[in-house]
Amino acid sequence: MHNLLRVYAKVAKTIDVAVILFSFALSWFIKFSSGLFNKPASLDLQTYLLIVALHIPLYLFFLKVFEKESKRGNLDLFSDITRILQSNIFALLIVVMIFYTLKLIDFSRIFLFIFLVLNFLMSVLQRLILRKILFSPKSKIISKEKVLFVGQNEISKTLSQIFEKNNYHIIGFVVNESDLKNDGVIGKIEDLECIVSNNHVDEIIIVLPLNQEREINYIVDICEKYGIRTYLVPDYFKFIPSKAEIEKIEGIPLINIRYSPLDEWTNRFIKRSFDIAVSLIGLILCLPLFVIIATLIKLTSEGPVFFTQERVGYNRRIFRMHKFRTMYVQDPNEEKVKWTTKDDPRRTPIGRILRKLSLDELPQLWDVLVGNMSLVGPRPERPYFVEKFKEEIPKYMIKHRVRPGITGWAQIHGLRGDTSIEERIKYDIWYIENWSFWLDIKIILATIFGGKFMENAY
Repeated sequence: MHNLLRVYAKVAKTIDVAVILFSFALSWFIKFSSGLFNKPASLDLQTYLLIVALHIPLYLFFLKVFEKESKRGNLDLFSDITRILQSNIFALLIVVMIFYTLKLIDFSRIFLFIFLVLNFLMSVLQRLILRKILFSPKSKIISKEKVLFVGQNEISKTLSQIFEKNNYHIIGFVVNESDLKNDGVIGKIEDLECIVSNNHVDEIIIVLPLNQEREINYIVDICEKYGIRTYLVPDYFKFIPSKAEIEKIEGIPLINIRYSPLDEWTNRFIKRSFDIAVSLIGLILCLPLFVIIATLIKLTSEGPVFFTQERVGYNRRIFRMHKFRTMYVQDPNEEKVKWTTKDDPRRTPIGRILRKLSLDELPQLWDVLVGNMSLVGPRPERPYFVEKFKEEIPKYMIKHRVRPGITGWAQIHGLRGDTSIEERIKYDIWYIENWSFWLDIKIILATIFGGKFMENAY
């Protein structure tokens, strides 16, 4: 991680601890000493101090959990603010759960709300100030790191622009003899040792094709000789279609060319825990509605209450998905290969209503509870269509990297039913690569309150 980023991360977290303590003291004054609220504290100060004692380690833990691995250029303020908010909320929720477990239920909810708001606002403020101090081009606190590029192409030019934006000093480009007339070039690869001797170089970025192995070995030897940090940008970068992640198995690097946040066990744990809790509560709350719908189905058409169908799920495994039956009983072979269309004559009278309101999907809460599905994710498809689409639509099978969902990013944008599969896959891949817990919450809220989810529901 870049030296400046490392300093920022450590200093920010240290100040965060001081901010938590100050927010607690200020919250105590506002709630119990300022006279703005008449009700005195039911618990003593020492008991309230438990909140701080528990909140600090939990906050720092969740800050690490929600923190994307720090990379060069990862100075995005919005991401920083989001992590602060997430960490504060989750830490405080666990503190409240612990207090309830200890039967310390007389603490002030208003105090906790004031503490949460103050702590969030002050943490954001201190990071804004710290960014201004550290990342300002005029900052004298930390000297700019000097970077030299070996090789000049579109990738190295893009990187140099990013580095300059993040307060690096770009010395220039060292290239093959044929490229000496290009802008920013300060010499040939053969002259690297002389250039390094005459300039203070902190880092060298090698952007050369791998077939120039002899030159790369020479450059690395020079860097090792002078103790310069060295980075190699692989020339197979063009084959990596999206976010990539380097993993190691006993020291051997492996490049995961399509990294998803759900590759991390902590994120999978958060998502799965949420799925179990919500699906279990949903099944209990919806039980009376299930009885009413089941009765209406039996009264209006012959056949079973539930419709089950094979779908392709997580890691391409086949599972049986459950829905309320909304169509007349049909030939099993026909149902495997035929889409539902607008004004489909196979629908039952009650089925039209259930499909329009998406109530036929409710039994899938059971599929979520047992682990075949998630509340949010790409919609699962029948094996026949999966085999068909994987040959016709590029990247179609990527959707099976995560559990399929009752609703998803594509669905809240109206892409369900008989709509473009190509467009749907673009939305599914974006969701997989950009997953966050808050994105799931956004999709669920959009499903419940947004209108587009109901589009093409027939």
